[in-house]
Amino acid sequence: MADMVVPPIGPAYIAAAVRQAGHEVCFIDAISLAIEQYTQRDRGTLLHGLTIPAIVDRIPEDTHVIGVSSNFSFEWPVCRELLHAIRARFPKTLIVAGGEHVTAVPEFSLAQSPLDAIVLGEGEKTIADLLRVYEQGGIQQFHTVPGLVHRDATGQIHQTAASTRIQDLNAIPRPAWNLLPIEEYLSRGYGFGVNRGRSMPVLASRGCPYQCTFCSNPTMWTVRWKPRDPDNLLDEIADLGQEYQATNFDFYDLTMIVTKQWIVDFCHGIEQRKMKFTWQLPSGTRSEAIDEEVARLLYQTGCRNISYSPESGSEETLHRIKKRISIPQLLKSMRTAVRSGLNVKCNFILGFPEDRWKNLWETYRVIVRAAWAGIHDIAIWVFVPYPGSELFNQLRSEGRIQEMNDDYFNRLAAYADVTQTYSYCRALSTKQLLGARIGGTFLFYGVAWLLRPWRPFRILLNSISGHLESRSELAVRGFFKRLLKGWT
Repeated sequence: MADMVVPPIGPAYIAAAVRQAGHEVCFIDAISLAIEQYTQRDRGTLLHGLTIPAIVDRIPEDTHVIGVSSNFSFEWPVCRELLHAIRARFPKTLIVAGGEHVTAVPEFSLAQSPLDAIVLGEGEKTIADLLRVYEQGGIQQFHTVPGLVHRDATGQIHQTAASTRIQDLNAIPRPAWNLLPIEEYLSRGYGFGVNRGRSMPVLASRGCPYQCTFCSNPTMWTVRWKPRDPDNLLDEIADLGQEYQATNFDFYDLTMIVTKQWIVDFCHGIEQRKMKFTWQLPSGTRSEAIDEEVARLLYQTGCRNISYSPESGSEETLHRIKKRISIPQLLKSMRTAVRSGLNVKCNFILGFPEDRWKNLWETYRVIVRAAWAGIHDIAIWVFVPYPGSELFNQLRSEGRIQEMNDDYFNRLAAYADVTQTYSYCRALSTKQLLGARIGGTFLFYGVAWLLRPWRPFRILLNSISGHLESRSELAVRGFFKRLLKGWT
């Protein structure tokens, strides 16, 4: 498995909803309960956290319903093994799963595992309805719950009517962080963003209004972006700061900044309350709303790290993948962000199915211009087709994903493990794409450091001191930690 040491905000939201519905909840976060433990698996992968038998042993014997999160598709082989182990120990207990993977391929997930039901998409209301119906009439009444794929008493699979998105995000109970040992993350500096102190995850919005063909968001969340009320969000941040002494907040939103007015209101709220904390946008954001005024407000209110996700520098590729951005506007926004003091990272993807060398060279040109603009870090990945995305469906229909086996799922982790790189591109081989990924990375840092020769020394010093400011410093410090562990 790839190593993603982040607090599980999705399951924490579901646990809170189940508790609000009047049920007793046992939360087993397999990472935090064994956060320094790694177990060797086949194919050279490592399982981080509790082993599967240890997870099953922690489930109370009198449990009536067992819920499992299956979010990232590259984790499905491990999740599937866990589900079979749970069923062997609890042969008559209802087992339910939710998350992006099982939402994208529910029938496949049911066929490969002993799951009884899958909650599709946004889960808080659906899981509460499922538990209420199950308590009153058993699985025979699951057809009355919107947003489910389930087995009936004879083993037949059924899908109910689609559920509607939750309209009032302010009414959703906050994540049940007190049900898991969150201190294990806080005290060790683990989180989604750069380690800037005790960091808690938060969500300011749900969904994304765009329809990028490589993304599974339309299947999971639909293309409706819904933000929370800024005051409601700031209340949560204030409470997390008081209860957990959190000083930094990582926003896990798919796309936090969509409209300028919302982010301006949020920043003004921080200023009016005179709140002091740092915050980050590590998962990527849009450039359209980040002008000089917004970039200044972001920095003034404690935002220190943001990521842009143009994915490609080729207008032809951008059109094909339905990535509605303007390259000139993107570069202008990045320059503005850098001038305002923000630490900026940029994400690219190479090897979309119809890419050619021409498209990669056009992306390289934008990478050089981004380095010239002063952004601090870059991440280049090779395209992988995620279940639930338009490109996944296209490649399946064309027979280019012939079987969803473990080899396929392992390739989805190529962003963290280059040995799993695999080309789904007609014109470029796996070897060529891997070389292009490495070459693009060297190109960016070569230009960026040539123009600003003090940066590599700052990266090294900050990595050693632990005063981290950028993703590259986080990566270098992680390398040093692994090296020291190897020596000891």
